[in-house]
Amino acid sequence: MNYKDISTVKSAAVVNLAHYNSEMQKALIDKLFFLDKTEDASVFVDYGCADGAMIKLAHGILPDNQYVGFDNSKEMIAAARLSCRGIDQIGFVSDVVALQKVVHEYRAADKKICLSLMSLIHEVYEYGPDTVKEFWAAVFSNDYDYIAIRDMCVSMTTSRPSDSLSVAKIRMRYDKDLLAQWEAHWGNLNENWSLVHFLLTYRYVDSWDREFRENYLPLSLENLFNLIPENWEPTYIEHYTLPFIRQQVMKDFNVDLQDRTHVKLVLKRTK
Repeated sequence: MNYKDISTVKSAAVVNLAHYNSEMQKALIDKLFFLDKTEDASVFVDYGCADGAMIKLAHGILPDNQYVGFDNSKEMIAAARLSCRGIDQIGFVSDVVALQKVVHEYRAADKKICLSLMSLIHEVYEYGPDTVKEFWAAVFSNDYDYIAIRDMCVSMTTSRPSDSLSVAKIRMRYDKDLLAQWEAHWGNLNENWSLVHFLLTYRYVDSWDREFRENYLPLSLENLFNLIPENWEPTYIEHYTLPFIRQQVMKDFNVDLQDRTHVKLVLKRTK
C-alpha cells in the first residue's frame, strides 16, 4: 500500500451511537495513559470527545483540573452534557470557534493545556485533504503545551506479503460475502497491510456499511513523525499491538497478530 495514495472519502454517519460509544469505552483506561506524563498541565482538551466518557473518568482521577470536550456532533455533545451534568470542572462545545475562545481564555490565564487526540486522527482523514491540513495546523498551533495521541497506526514495514496460513484460516472462518466486499474495497488479504487493516475492522458487523469503508490506517508511523514540527519534542512513545485485539483475533481465527497496530505518543512544545 502506498500511503501517499490512500483515498480520503468521508464515511457514513454513526448509526448506532450507543453501540459506537460502548465500543469506544472498552479502551478508556488505555486512552488515559497521558495523565501522569503531562503533570504540569491543568487543562485538558479532548478533541472528538464523543459522549464525554473519557473526560468524566479523567475528572474522577484528577478532580482539580479543568476539562473541555469538543465534538462536531451535537447529538454526542448533548449526551456528554447529560452524562457530566453537575460537574463544574467539565464543559463541552460543538463549534471550533467556541473551542478556540475557551482555549484562549485559559491561555490568557497562563494555564498549561494538553490536547488529547484519542482514536481521532484516522477519522479526520475521512474528510479530505483540506480538512486534514486545517486539522494539523490547529493541533500544532501555539495554543497547546502538550499533545497526547493514541490511535491505530502501523509502520510502513507492514506493507509486505502476508503469512499464507493466517490468510487461509481467516478465509475459512469469516463470512465470505463480507470478506469479498472488504477485499474489493481495500485489496487482497495476501498483502499484509490489507490483512492487518481487516483484522482491525472485521468485528464491526453491526455497523458494517460505515466501518468497512473507513480507512483505519491512513497515516504510517513514519509519516506521522514527518508531520511534527521541530518545536515539538516527543516525551513518550509506545508502538504496540492492542492486547484486546490480539486476543480477539486469536480467539476468532487462531491467528497471532504480531504487527504493532497502535501508537501512544506525548509531545511537548519547546517554544
